[in-house]
Formats: sequence, C-alpha cells, structure tokens
Amino acid sequence: MKIIHLSDPHIEPEILFDIDSSERFKLALNHIKSNHKDADLFIITGDLTHFGKERSYEKFDLILNEFNFPRYLYPKLLMGNHDNRNIFKKKFTNYPTDKNGFIQYFEDRTNNRFVFLDTNQADTDQGHFCNQRQKWLIDILKESDDKSVYLFMHHNPLPLTYLSNDQIGLQQRKEFKSILNNFKKTIKHIFFGHQHITVSGNYLGIPFSSPRSTWSPLVPNFSKKYRLGIANTDPNYNVILIKEDSLVVHSEDFLKTNINWFEN
Repeated sequence: MKIIHLSDPHIEPEILFDIDSSERFKLALNHIKSNHKDADLFIITGDLTHFGKERSYEKFDLILNEFNFPRYLYPKLLMGNHDNRNIFKKKFTNYPTDKNGFIQYFEDRTNNRFVFLDTNQADTDQGHFCNQRQKWLIDILKESDDKSVYLFMHHNPLPLTYLSNDQIGLQQRKEFKSILNNFKKTIKHIFFGHQHITVSGNYLGIPFSSPRSTWSPLVPNFSKKYRLGIANTDPNYNVILIKEDSLVVHSEDFLKTNINWFEN
C-alpha cells in the first residue's frame, strides 16, 4: 500500500513572506500526479490555509480541482491551528465529522484502519484534544482490536527536542500518552505535521513521522527556548509504503525534478 502524506500548505491568495504558497502547493500536486498516481491514499495533515478565511478555502479548493485527482486519490483533509473549522465546514459541506462537529473520521482498507484526528482550537497555535475528542478516539480504538491502526493528526503529540520549547505542540500530552499506552499494540504509526520539519522516531514503542511544510520549511530547534528558524530548506512531502512486514517512509523533495538515473 502506498500513502502520500503532505502537510502545511498554508494556502492564501496573496504571497506569504516572499513565498508563493499556492505555487509551491501546485508543484507538489503536479509531482504527486506525475509520480504517484498509483497511491492508495493521500492525506493533508492540516494548515490547509494560513488565515482560515472563506476566500482562503476557495483558493485551496480551486487548486485541488485544477488537478482533477481521481476520486480514490482526492486528499483526506485535517484541521491545523491556522484553519477555521466552521468556515471549512461551510465550504466542504459533505465532509465527515464526529457527533460533536469535530473533523474526525476513519477509513478502513482491508485490515488497516486510518484514523484522522482534529487537534484544532480557535485562536491558538497550540494543539488541543478535549475530552470529547479523546472519547471518540478511545471508542474507535476499542473497536479496532483486529486491525492495524494508523493515526493522522496536525500537532505533534510529544516534544521533538525539549518540553520547554514545545510551546505550540499538543497540550493534552498526558491524556494522549495514556491513550497510546492503552492501545500501543494496535497503533502502528503516528503521522503529523505542524512543525514544518522532517522528523521521525519512536514514542512509547510506536513509530512516528512528519514531513516539512510545502510552503515554508523550518529547521529543528535544539535550544531550550521557543524559536522558529528558516534556512531556505527545500519543501517536501512523504511517501509511505506499507507491507505486511514493514513500513517505510520516504521524503520527496518535489522541487528537484532533474534526476539522473543510473540503471542497466
């Protein structure tokens, strides 16, 4: 099984901080369509827009429609801190939600269950996963004993360097950690975005991975103080290959299109 994981396109009609987020998003989508039409799933883990306005989502939708992906490859969309859930639901009227109105849903493919979480809270960049959302996830996991579960979310559920500089990560860390501990035999991988860096590792015995932003990649912060660093790093998206005995995450630097293949 092949999965495309893209994050943080930050689409706006205007150019943001000297980078055209729409143009970069188009380049990423063109790269996906040219190289990975055989993918089974395509997920965008939040920050679909930068300001969360109606015209931001109109621009986002216009770009997606321009590429006319086949129905099976139309992306699963998640909420990020720059998104506006209410405006999103007005634009994407048929999008699935849980009973409390959060953009949370899942999809089964054979014995694999892909669960899409909503960590957005209005007026903050921090991630939030309230009791209602926690209960929804717990109920889904209780029903998933016979499946391999893959979680997708926007915010990082753990500090990626130090707790002291993780000011905008998920705030309900302890509660989320408890859920992971209770279901770590079922959960096979956690995918997230938000930090705009390529990172991977293992948390409580569960592997995790994250791509950079397609708009403005950042660099890791190894200081104990909160800060964001930009260094003209190339944007990317991830390609995940799932087999019975393995899961491999590749990074696609989609701006690099001149490739010299050496083959027999």
